[in-house]
Amino acid sequence: MIKNPLLRFSVIAISTSFLLAGYSLADEDYDVKEYGPKSEIIWNKPIKATFNHKVHTKDAGLDCTECHDDLFSMQRGTAVKSHQFTMKAMAEGQFCGSCHDGDTAFATDTNCMSCHGSSEDPIIWTQPTKAAFSHKSHVEEFELECGSCHNGVFAMKKGAATENKDFTMSAFKEGKYCGSCHNGDDAFDSATQCESCHFPPTEKIVFTQPVKTVVFDHNIHVKKAELSCESCHKEVFAMKKGTLEGHELIHSDNPAKKHKYLESLHNQYCGSCHDSSQAFGYLTRCTVCHIGVKGLKELNKGAEKSDAHEKSGH
Repeated sequence: MIKNPLLRFSVIAISTSFLLAGYSLADEDYDVKEYGPKSEIIWNKPIKATFNHKVHTKDAGLDCTECHDDLFSMQRGTAVKSHQFTMKAMAEGQFCGSCHDGDTAFATDTNCMSCHGSSEDPIIWTQPTKAAFSHKSHVEEFELECGSCHNGVFAMKKGAATENKDFTMSAFKEGKYCGSCHNGDDAFDSATQCESCHFPPTEKIVFTQPVKTVVFDHNIHVKKAELSCESCHKEVFAMKKGTLEGHELIHSDNPAKKHKYLESLHNQYCGSCHDSSQAFGYLTRCTVCHIGVKGLKELNKGAEKSDAHEKSGH
């Protein structure tokens, strides 16, 4: 170890000089006229893709005339402006497809990440329900090829799945879409680990039937209590909004009959956990959920204040 500060600084300075000199020599070694532009060409239309001249000229030994001007005009943006710069055209041997045909070089429908990479931003669906998908986790973390899903499972077209009207959990269960892998064998079953793709509701749910003004907060159960979605769905509550609508409360002047009905109702739903063992019993702390008309008004006031606060820009 070099203990002298001045000597240590001198060594670092010399090392840095050699390193910079190495980079400088590498730069001088690259002839732009012979090998083409050093920086990558990035297309954003019809879809984001990159092209590296160095990989094709200096590394692969191709001349500029191999592509210019027969395949690509030596004028920036000409291919995109032609509106023929598509994967379909490449599959027919045009543009990149004249070499990337599976014989001369890898075919254009393989090694997709070589040009397109993987999207950093997740895909967010809002229909039929809010869900997210990350290309990065599937391609980089699990090392799947783009061809694992495209085009057999998902068409390479934004919005194509939702346009089919069968992009549902039922379809997944039948092995379609995400369910082709998320079957419990190749990957976790699509009916489990819901929070991996879906977002629990942030707004409190207020039930008006069969009992009025009963409030439920997903946040308390999912985040604070760390319950999974399947703890309640599908066994206790169906994963469908308004499932309890039309479930009328039995009206009776007989207290015993009414009590028996309410007991069976609680046992069927919230009481399956709120049994004084797993969570507080449904016969205790009633006002935690049964907020009443006054509580509902206060809840709505709080929501109105929150909306006003957000709209104010603060």
